[in-house]
Amino acid sequence: MKSQTLSVAGVHGNTIVYDVHRPESGPVGVVVLAHGLGEHAARYLHLAARLTDVGYVVVAPDHAGHGRSSGKRLGVTDFDDFIADLHTVIGNIDRVDGPTFLLGHSMGGAIALKYALDHPEALDGLILSGPALMPGADLPPVLVKLAPILGKVAPWLPSAALPASGVSRDPKVVAAYEADPLVWHGKIPAGLGGTLIATMGTFPDRLPQLTMPVLAMHGGADTLANPDGTRMLGRRAGGDDVTVTIFDGLYHEIFNEPEQDEVITTVVDWLEKHRTAQS
Repeated sequence: MKSQTLSVAGVHGNTIVYDVHRPESGPVGVVVLAHGLGEHAARYLHLAARLTDVGYVVVAPDHAGHGRSSGKRLGVTDFDDFIADLHTVIGNIDRVDGPTFLLGHSMGGAIALKYALDHPEALDGLILSGPALMPGADLPPVLVKLAPILGKVAPWLPSAALPASGVSRDPKVVAAYEADPLVWHGKIPAGLGGTLIATMGTFPDRLPQLTMPVLAMHGGADTLANPDGTRMLGRRAGGDDVTVTIFDGLYHEIFNEPEQDEVITTVVDWLEKHRTAQS
């Protein structure tokens, strides 16, 4: 694949850095990647390589306050900032004769779902990987209710950290994650955690509005994002083309598990089916 790094102006004066990976021959469509909380787009290069191999242009931004993009680290306190920045990136993509799909992982899954609900006209389909759509069962209900309020009152206050051990069953992946200087290894600020939980709370009522084709995947042993959120999407989405796949025993980053080839092939097959259906 041929890669290029570009940037656009995001909200609050942030610079949003993104990569464009192009196939060697003429493109058949576009896949936009929205990464998860605390990480960055370059962790998906192996996925981008597979997608460009089958003809897709892959556009992969680093969210504000993440990776190479500017902004206070994990300093976003309004989830709509992520949506606005992503809309700017998508609007800056060169015209491609083919469909546009959005793929989001973890918090990026919540961003992708909200973007699809806010801007359905911009997409032809949605793919979710371990999306953060529902608080974990281990969070007390009172904390779930208070988190958005605390995020506004004391957005800088550190809350929980994401344990690297929950990322993958592959120790090499965990070691690389822990050694990556572009990955945030500290606690999640209350501002970001609060706006994420508040956004999760809007999904049950909004999901009936989701009518585009959807592929939602989750590791059955994911302890970082609740698989029940993906199951909820399957029940409540308004479209008749919704595929929910739970990979038994897999951890949070299903694209970085030992079974990653099976997972990526699931995505490629779904893309091919839906690309040809629209041609």
